Amino acid sequence: MRNKLFFVAIAWLIMSCHQKNLVYDKPYFDFDSLVHSQISALKKIKLEIIKTTTLNGVRDSTVTIPDTNQWKHELAVFQQLDVINKPMYKGEYDVIKGKDIHSNLMVLTYRKKKSAIPSPVAEVRIYFLENIHKLRKIESSFTEKNLMYGTSRSLVLEFEDNESEPVLSHFKVKGVQKMILSDSVKLSVEGQTRYVN
Repeated sequence: MRNKLFFVAIAWLIMSCHQKNLVYDKPYFDFDSLVHSQISALKKIKLEIIKTTTLNGVRDSTVTIPDTNQWKHELAVFQQLDVINKPMYKGEYDVIKGKDIHSNLMVLTYRKKKSAIPSPVAEVRIYFLENIHKLRKIESSFTEKNLMYGTSRSLVLEFEDNESEPVLSHFKVKGVQKMILSDSVKLSVEGQTRYVN
């Protein structure tokens, strides 16, 4: 019996790894590529991050110069937005492009259509100047719920130009997490990048 469970676990692990590496067409904005390109850019430019974390009202601040792994950790939550590109969501989002009424920026909005297929991402707003390669800001939210667990996060990424390429200047994650039979946990993480002299 133990051997059978071992082989089932190995098979599941192999399938999970294989599925992670599947390549498919992305009908919407490619958040995976954005995060990878930002990590690469942030590795080249020496930036420190002023990070403020608030957990249930208790606040803590740190200043660090992150390495590649730390940047991967910080930006992983934003990479989750790439769920909208899964094949099951193709055609499930309205794509709306227009001018931002509060600035000189353009806004590209992906809004989930009403359908039987639920998505953890209801809407994404991408603000840019002239074209999508001149990114200025991304706003979205990510919500997951099941019988044991529920979480909701609002997400913001802001960018500045560095040699005509957008580079992360500010990010914010604010949310609530609730586990069954436990109190809700309120968390806020805000990071501001700054060039090192």
